[in-house]
Amino acid sequence: MDFVILAGGLGSRFVKEGYECPKPLVPLFGQPMMGVLINTLMKCGAEHIYVGANARMQSLLDYLEELKAKGLPVVVRPIITDNSYCTLKAASEGIEGKFIAMTCDAIFPTDEFRDYVKAVAEAPADVALMGLTRFVEDESPLYARVSEAGEVIDYRYGGSPFDEGTIVSAGLYGLSGKIMDVIPELDLKPESLSDFQRLLAVATPVKVRPYEFTIAFDVDNTRDRLHAEEFLAKFQ
Repeated sequence: MDFVILAGGLGSRFVKEGYECPKPLVPLFGQPMMGVLINTLMKCGAEHIYVGANARMQSLLDYLEELKAKGLPVVVRPIITDNSYCTLKAASEGIEGKFIAMTCDAIFPTDEFRDYVKAVAEAPADVALMGLTRFVEDESPLYARVSEAGEVIDYRYGGSPFDEGTIVSAGLYGLSGKIMDVIPELDLKPESLSDFQRLLAVATPVKVRPYEFTIAFDVDNTRDRLHAEEFLAKFQ
């Protein structure tokens, strides 16, 4: 399976807390969180790991080059953009088959992720298998609306959950090159990754289906970092 890691942001919350290193290099148990994620992906059969990396973060680029020098299948794609969808588009350019995308700070159970990798591999090329969870950690989550037929039919950023129940994006996106081509073909212009998910569900013929994780969250600040270390100590 190919994986795509989105690391094009600035990590502004960590900057405000006084961290000097780029967010992907913030340590979890003494190892950069980017390294923790890549180790997990290697355990789950990574063939290629494409990283959309902020070109303004030289220390991040240097770290990724060090991983490549060690023989890891990392493909670095530097980018400068404030649009997370553009990071996804640039990082996944040229991937024709299935891939799973995620942000660099994604935390999830490895065993559940292995099952997810298998499910994405077996899904039709025109089906987006999007990770969802009922574990709500973020103060402004991306709520999903799932129909009785078992399809994700809408997303809402922040505010209140949909009437169908509280379930949110897990930050894991099972996609394919065919699905990525649909957005430009329809001349849609997502303003962010959350907008991309919403447009897939409401404005394209792509079938967007849920895949539920018991727990998944991202690491945006020191509190999240400590929570992530606690989680990794117990479940990884």
